[in-house]
Amino acid sequence: MLLLSNTAFYGAGYWIHDYIDHRASSPGLSFALVALWMALGVLAGLVTVIALGKWLVQRDFIDKFLRDEMADLDARIDGRAPEVEDDPDAELVIPTKDGSIRFWLLFLVLSVAGLTVSNQVGGRFLGRYTHPGVAVVHMRSPDPAVRRTGLNMLASRLDFDASEAVARVVRASLSDPDEGVAARAAFVAGSLGVDALSPELAEMVRTHPALAFVTMISLAQIGHKPKPAPKARLAAASLVDEPNALAEPIAMAYMLGMLRVPAIERLRAIYADGVTKGDEALRLAAIWALAHLEDPQLLQVLVKALEDESLAVRCAAVGGLEGLVVFEASAPLRAAFERSKDPLLRCPEVLLPVQEDGSPIALVLARNYELALVRALATTDDPLLLRWLVDHQEGREHRTHKLMRLVWERLKQKDDNGQLRGLRQRRLQLERLQAAQLGRPDAGAASDGGGSQAADAGVPDASPAAPTP
Repeated sequence: MLLLSNTAFYGAGYWIHDYIDHRASSPGLSFALVALWMALGVLAGLVTVIALGKWLVQRDFIDKFLRDEMADLDARIDGRAPEVEDDPDAELVIPTKDGSIRFWLLFLVLSVAGLTVSNQVGGRFLGRYTHPGVAVVHMRSPDPAVRRTGLNMLASRLDFDASEAVARVVRASLSDPDEGVAARAAFVAGSLGVDALSPELAEMVRTHPALAFVTMISLAQIGHKPKPAPKARLAAASLVDEPNALAEPIAMAYMLGMLRVPAIERLRAIYADGVTKGDEALRLAAIWALAHLEDPQLLQVLVKALEDESLAVRCAAVGGLEGLVVFEASAPLRAAFERSKDPLLRCPEVLLPVQEDGSPIALVLARNYELALVRALATTDDPLLLRWLVDHQEGREHRTHKLMRLVWERLKQKDDNGQLRGLRQRRLQLERLQAAQLGRPDAGAASDGGGSQAADAGVPDASPAAPTP
């Protein structure tokens, strides 16, 4: 009986776990099966404690457990009760009251232990069923409303790695006849970063024009994950000339930028279109994507964007120049800093336009504009900054002033160690070339003259009256 009950419990548990993981499509039936599995675990615990009661509870436990107390009472009333001989070992037997307490404690412990072991053997089934298992069962339902509910349940908590079962039902949902279900499935695929689903997402863009925007944003989300996304990159590259994708240039730009697809000409065209139409969102998406490629050949495009009337576009360009880490970015960045008249001007935060319940992905950070410019300038190692930082320190926001001082100190140390000698010569060569082009061959002769005295003065600490963030 003991062997039979435990075999039935563990065998049924395996079947229930497998059925719910791979085939169950009714949420109600899945709940009932989980309840049945738990009931079998409790029953197996009861049978175990009864079968082992002679050793675990007390010596005559089974006789007492099976005794018909009503029959004994009737026998006493009729005078048919057998005489009970004194047992010399009676003092060694645990009293019935204590045995009853031990019985219930053992029953509870064995039931919980059996369910725990079965749960562990099933790959921690109960935790997996709680989430995302319940949502996956909903997604297998023939009712589109139930499928959409399952996707919403899945999207409400995306803090897990997608298993094969999850990827399978999401892949099936991508081709769902209900566009609401398909759009939600695309969002889940992107949020979970399931690169294997990228070809299906690309096909959705080609076949569902109404879903092109959300689908390309989902591909962009796959590129945001730290793990490689080779299929997503190939899928995005295949959409560069796709008509349905071209109809959503903002989503295309973010997709190409997030996945670092080097479609430079397409992004340039999107930016030019934004300039022609006066569309800030188009210009922002294109400049951010171009900046995210971190390609030095894009220097002039980003420099031009520093003069854009939109602060968000200028901030995206500054972030791109910071990522380029090139000496030639120094002059345009200094010019942009000098054009800024408000030391408290802040870059607006720009987020990737994901669906509801999606984790926010910041494209442009909300930070002081002049601070962002100084951060970008710090990557250029321009010797001219030793003098320029001193000349432009006054009236700056506190953190900007502090960063200017740190940048000056780092540059001064590099200059003292001779690390800027090559860049200093490069600066002179560039200025001579620019002067020759302007017909003024002596214009750059003293470009760095007097710099050492001004540089040695350093950037003083921010005064108490300096603006605070």
